[in-house]
Amino acid sequence: MEVGLFQQQSLKLSMSKELSQAISLLQYSSLDIASFIQEQAMQNPLIDFGDAPLVTSRPSVYKQNANDDKDLLNSIASKQETLTEHLLGQIVFLELTTKEHDIICYMIENLDEHGYLKEDLMLVAQACSCNLEEVERVLNSLQQLDPIGVGARNLQECLLIQLEQSGQLSDELEIILTEYFQEFAYKKWSKISKECSISLEQVQKYHDQIKRLNPRPGLLYATQAERFIIPDYIIKKEGDELVAYANEELDFRLSVNDAYRQSLMLQDNHAVKPYLQEKYREFQWILKGLQTRKQTLNAIVHGLLEKQQRFFQHGPSFLQPLTMKELADYINVHESTVSRATTHKYIQTPFGTFSMKSFFTASLKLGTTEETSVMTVKELIKQLVEKEDKKKPLSDQQLTNQLLTEHDVKISRRTVAKYREQLNIASSNQRKVYV
Repeated sequence: MEVGLFQQQSLKLSMSKELSQAISLLQYSSLDIASFIQEQAMQNPLIDFGDAPLVTSRPSVYKQNANDDKDLLNSIASKQETLTEHLLGQIVFLELTTKEHDIICYMIENLDEHGYLKEDLMLVAQACSCNLEEVERVLNSLQQLDPIGVGARNLQECLLIQLEQSGQLSDELEIILTEYFQEFAYKKWSKISKECSISLEQVQKYHDQIKRLNPRPGLLYATQAERFIIPDYIIKKEGDELVAYANEELDFRLSVNDAYRQSLMLQDNHAVKPYLQEKYREFQWILKGLQTRKQTLNAIVHGLLEKQQRFFQHGPSFLQPLTMKELADYINVHESTVSRATTHKYIQTPFGTFSMKSFFTASLKLGTTEETSVMTVKELIKQLVEKEDKKKPLSDQQLTNQLLTEHDVKISRRTVAKYREQLNIASSNQRKVYV
């Protein structure tokens, strides 16, 4: 099956622009494609969004129109109240002078996405032409608003605000967070226990209490576009069969605006015909590039379904070793085509949404001649940590030993430590609990 971009060994120099465009289309994300089409439609009056599907023939494994995902983009584009709007709606209930109102509005506009005010208060005072005391007073008012913790200048202050406003801030906990914050964060609890005359069990309870707080209150009002990844394909199990649906909302449809073309043809102007020919040629190249992109992605997803069948049936721990070259050879395209086509593309599976590139992983030798993937080993490490005795967490060496004895995976302790860190799993000392 020839679905690659490069179908001839020699190409005319005049085709370089179109080929460059086709290569760009291949690696564009779906949102990039949407922007590209809108831009081209503005530049080319012959381009119209018609009813005909962009790709009329697909491999039989693909079924178009996954109905339960039909409204995906509509839900993403739906209007949601932002953090700024939410806060501005509350300040009308505060008793503020005109000057204080200006200051608090300035602060709200300068909060980061987490709800933190990172700008130095002296700079705020300069920007608002006021003194530092006024800024601090207004900041205190801002920090009383919802969501709780908003307006904090750092994580430490954010946690203290939440504890104080919820009535959970004891004198003991306040001392820990103000004087031993770094030790507390890095679980150097023995020092805290000794210097504050607090039992390790009580420090553990404080830690569990802190974990229930929200370290990023502003993210509650993040836009849907920031929260969601739009999958290009949705893979489902239907009986014993795995079926891939191309996301209908991302299947861009183009056609020629015949009415506009006919109106131009009727004009008595010798420059019109060459203009129409050039614009029609541009349209054909765009259409061809989009078709090639779709066909290539179809072939890649079909290949992934075949090569990573165990993953789609049983989950991430069953990911098989697979390189881009191996898949490229399987679907008869160049390795660079697979690399470009899988950039910024996502597949929704029964086990979550994954980037296409995550299905390519290096292999590791097991204790026997069999091979496994790096992701599989990481999943095994994750499972071992989840099942460990939290009062006696497994060291990296113990994880290494268990991988060998229980799963016949022979890797070094250093490799285990590297994979553990990549999984954002703390060391055994930091994972230890005391109650």
